Amino acid sequence: MKVFERALEARLRKIVSVSLNECGFVKDCSTIDAIHAVRILLEKHREKNRSVHLAFLDLEKASDRVPHELLWMSHRVQEEYVRWTKLLYAKPTSVVRCAAGTSRSFSVQVGVHKGSSLSPLLFILCITKEIEKQHPWTLLFADDIMLASESRDDLQKRVQSWKDRLRQHGSTQQKHIKN
Repeated sequence: MKVFERALEARLRKIVSVSLNECGFVKDCSTIDAIHAVRILLEKHREKNRSVHLAFLDLEKASDRVPHELLWMSHRVQEEYVRWTKLLYAKPTSVVRCAAGTSRSFSVQVGVHKGSSLSPLLFILCITKEIEKQHPWTLLFADDIMLASESRDDLQKRVQSWKDRLRQHGSTQQKHIKN
């Protein structure tokens, strides 16, 4: 199963486009790149004596709450790859293991599979769908989002827009929002 997931993930990465604003789970991109982008944004605004407002959204357990329907949304992926991915997510179950023993298996209706090489890509593709309409000053690193705007009112509207979309898709609310 793991080998199949890796092969599928490698093929999908060749044909899907991940937003340039996404730094998490992207080859040759790290937290340093995200920090550098924010630093440049702040320095350029300081040089021009212009204000900039930032909001940081932490999507608590976001990958656990991705509705499976979002995983199948079109990213110009051939139907064959969508079918293969759906097979991996067909009738998913899980168990809980603890010192007292292992629970009975139960059905899982949302979220990406833990430990799967395909899961990070599926998660960022779902988030990428959300930022296609967003301002270029939206920066993502896995389940963390930074929004920036020159206007505090505009920033508040954008934060509210994210909250609304997350609520609409049944995703989690932000744990921390800092301006």
